[in-house]
Amino acid sequence: MVAYPHARPPVLLAPAGSLAAVEAALSAGADAVYVGVLGLSRGGRTGIPMEGIGEAAARCRAAGARLHAAVNAVPSSGDIPVFLSAVSRLAEEGVSEVILNDPGLIALVRGEFRDLPICASVGLSVANPQDAAACRDLGADAVVLPSAVRSEEIPPIKTVSGLRIEVFAWCRAEFLLQGRCCLTGYASEGPGGGTASAKRGGGCRLVCRGLPVPRQPRSLEDEFPSWIRAGADVFKIEGRDLPPEALKGLVERLRGRLDAAIALSAQG
Repeated sequence: MVAYPHARPPVLLAPAGSLAAVEAALSAGADAVYVGVLGLSRGGRTGIPMEGIGEAAARCRAAGARLHAAVNAVPSSGDIPVFLSAVSRLAEEGVSEVILNDPGLIALVRGEFRDLPICASVGLSVANPQDAAACRDLGADAVVLPSAVRSEEIPPIKTVSGLRIEVFAWCRAEFLLQGRCCLTGYASEGPGGGTASAKRGGGCRLVCRGLPVPRQPRSLEDEFPSWIRAGADVFKIEGRDLPPEALKGLVERLRGRLDAAIALSAQG
């Protein structure tokens, strides 16, 4: 497994659904950017085509940032060679880390790409030390925790697993444990106009937005100091579908709040 040190000070990881959004996130102060890859990521039409990944990575490098790629559309058994070829190309194009949401794929990618950092997606619903240790044993270097996990639960998860811990600094309010939603399994549009599960390259219809559930996004910005003390390494922003201007404003706001919390933490 690649040695990938825990981030100190904590990293602000911003989403991007286009090259314009990558630029907006970087200009607003993101330390790293994660993107979806068309055909390889859940989100349907939101994402950057493989041909644009090299440019996105170059822009991140120029800004002193890293590019992460969400590769969370689970391939069928017959598509595994194509999947591995795509991961190889992502690494060649300059992607610093891949985000995977299937245990078998984590093990497969670790075996094929020894030096490529892997983050276990929130889609795996890692909620306790044993879950995190299992992801580590499969080959993950980091894990995204569901928003249901509290800050006081981070120390034992981190101690047992040794993984880099990512938490959502800003995300849609969840009424189910993230990664355990069955609604996203409904058939939706796939490549070429056909139908495909959201887990197999189709687009999630976000039918949950039509349910009587909380609409206010969940934000940790008022709680950054306690999450930093707990050991959160990366503060992730949800929203690969956000327009560049909206994304820029959100990242700027969270950047300011996180910097203030980091300075406060440094004072002891």
